[in-house]
Amino acid sequence: MAQILFYNYQQCTNSDAVVKCSYYILTNSNVDNIGECVNCIANSAIPFAMKNKLILLFLLLLGHWAHAQKPFTEGTVNYKVVFENNDHKTFSGTYCFTVKNGQVRKELTLSNGFQDIVLINTNNNTVYSLRTARNGKKFAIQLSLDELKSRQEQYRGFVLKEQNGKPRQVAGMTEQKGTLQYKNGKTAEISYTDKWYMEPGITYERFPEARFLPLAYSYIDDVKGFTMHMEATSVSSTPVENSLFRLPADYRVISNEEYKQLSSQ
Repeated sequence: MAQILFYNYQQCTNSDAVVKCSYYILTNSNVDNIGECVNCIANSAIPFAMKNKLILLFLLLLGHWAHAQKPFTEGTVNYKVVFENNDHKTFSGTYCFTVKNGQVRKELTLSNGFQDIVLINTNNNTVYSLRTARNGKKFAIQLSLDELKSRQEQYRGFVLKEQNGKPRQVAGMTEQKGTLQYKNGKTAEISYTDKWYMEPGITYERFPEARFLPLAYSYIDDVKGFTMHMEATSVSSTPVENSLFRLPADYRVISNEEYKQLSSQ
């Protein structure tokens, strides 16, 4: 940044250079370049009182940006699951959310043998559910991204109200507790961290475009009559393989209507 504007801070001898420096930092929100601006201000010819105010401003910005939320654009969030069906039978399991540059892989595995993998690609607007039939045949069921977004509409515009209480350590992070208030009047309790927020914003069906990362919550389906309790066990922002988001070669691509017909046979 110093090279772009004035090559080095010793050339910052007037208020015009300081204004340019300040504008660059404020519009780029770049923590790494704040030190250059502080040096520029300190060596400028502007009044001493103004120098102190500007330096204090950038130090405050440094503290704010250092604790700012980060988009979770690549990595994996693992949850342990307790699933209760409409017969009140419970099964344990895991739910793994993996994301990378607009792609999502959601893999649910339960102790009764059930497995469902959903692949979402917001770059080419595709959604597939990978299922294995009882006869062993494997299907990639083509779903609609627009329909997925439409189902989320009832959950958009929620209000998050923070709760007081002693926080726990969940997946290595200090949880925050809150209550979600939806537009339809329903509420949901949630444990979360505001250190991250998930990208893409459609990853979590009940929390579209949320500016937090869910750590623990319950997913209740009144229509199908099941409840799924989830709590994060690990959160990793390390790179993931592209192959996780590709359709496996041994899966046959069919429409949702075709799958329903095959299931009824």
